[in-house]
Amino acid sequence: MTQTDATTDRTSLVPGAHRVIRAIDGKEGPFAGSLITYEEGVAVCVNAERLTQWPGWAFSDADHVCGVLDLRRRDDGHDALLPWCTGRVESFLGRRQIADAPLAPGELGTLVASVLRGIRELGSEDSGATGDWWLTNDGRPLFVHGEGGEARARTAHLVERSAQHTSDRATIRVLEDITVALRRPRHHVEDDRRWEEELFAIAAPRALRLDVFAPESAGGVSAGRVAATLPASLPTRRATRRQERTEPHSARWARLTAAVREHAADLITGLRRRAQPRSGEDVSGNAHPNRRTKSSRPRALVLAGALGVVVLLVGLMWPSAGETDEAEAASGAAGSDLVAQKESSRESAAADRKADDAGEGDNSGTTEPAPTPSDSVEEESAMPDSDALGALPVVLVALADCAEITDESCAAAVTKGARVPSEGLVLLGPEASSAVLVEDYGDVAVVRLTPNDSAGTEQMLVMERQNERWLLRDVYDVAQQPA
Repeated sequence: MTQTDATTDRTSLVPGAHRVIRAIDGKEGPFAGSLITYEEGVAVCVNAERLTQWPGWAFSDADHVCGVLDLRRRDDGHDALLPWCTGRVESFLGRRQIADAPLAPGELGTLVASVLRGIRELGSEDSGATGDWWLTNDGRPLFVHGEGGEARARTAHLVERSAQHTSDRATIRVLEDITVALRRPRHHVEDDRRWEEELFAIAAPRALRLDVFAPESAGGVSAGRVAATLPASLPTRRATRRQERTEPHSARWARLTAAVREHAADLITGLRRRAQPRSGEDVSGNAHPNRRTKSSRPRALVLAGALGVVVLLVGLMWPSAGETDEAEAASGAAGSDLVAQKESSRESAAADRKADDAGEGDNSGTTEPAPTPSDSVEEESAMPDSDALGALPVVLVALADCAEITDESCAAAVTKGARVPSEGLVLLGPEASSAVLVEDYGDVAVVRLTPNDSAGTEQMLVMERQNERWLLRDVYDVAQQPA
């Protein structure tokens, strides 16, 4: 091979190079690494040494179980290229439900058929495999080995959760059969094919829509963040009014008076300059007898207009009736009659205050009813909280109180029209569990409750902020984790 041929071969490899897009941490997906270009799409590049004990090496050719796409050689080792998983399937279902955009029948069939095929691809490992279901950037469900729960239990939970997205009885019946079968150690392969045929007979398969997001209130945008984008030298009308309100009235009046005097002095100086005779003119007008004497009427009009402007400015800046007393007291220009009137008004106000105090003393014998626990809970819940975790203890206390008094609506903790929980960890109060924020969509958040006692069952809470209050919108149990 000649030198020219070798150069040509090296150049042909450049279009296939893996270009780094950005770094990915462990919070964005199941793998922390670098997002790079791969073929016609993208992949996550991870050091292969970190995946030595990962079971996914055996599923490189699987469609719905996460495996290694390719290997990349480095000078000091190898990198594994993995599918880019952008979100959990459970979060995807919750986001669609919160946005009031349930899965279409075709989407529902695609999701259920995909998880069934993933269980079938796991084969004999489906009973011992642990992990969770994720969605790739193109909407393909994948079972990823790692953190999560037992494969069949997690799949049964997702199928049961997906039944909330449909009201069709035939579809619900099929999903219930699938859920019951997945909770068993095994089920026949022919059942999978039969269920897929029944679902696709109801609706043709459709790709999952990933462009549906939970609504976010525009009121969450901070006014200070918008004001920070304005130039520092640009005064705003609101800032000027705020400064005028905080400024003492005497200082404000002195500033306005000085401005009027300065403006009036400028006008008078200009008029005096115009009234002076020009060079070469006699004051009596006899130096140039042939020149026509100008009329003094324009000057009179100018003088009258200037005086009118001064009067108008003084009238506009004159304090209102409620501020007259304060301005005169600050400037010291009030007469003795006004001072006497002000003293009499103060004495009458003091007498009124004494009468009010006496009236309150007469009514001191009456006792106000003590606030009930539900009233105190509502007052605490009415306080605005910046996030869902901060408001969660108040919501849990309110739910526990509602359970004790059998309050079916529980308006202090549950959104209007939502189902009030009747059992579970959410009714045991904040001391019985620990909370972790799973998803945050602005005015809607998903929180996971983990019991302090290992015998309890985890629960997922969907919380919504209404009128600066966090309320419970939905709650459901999480599948039991293997021991």
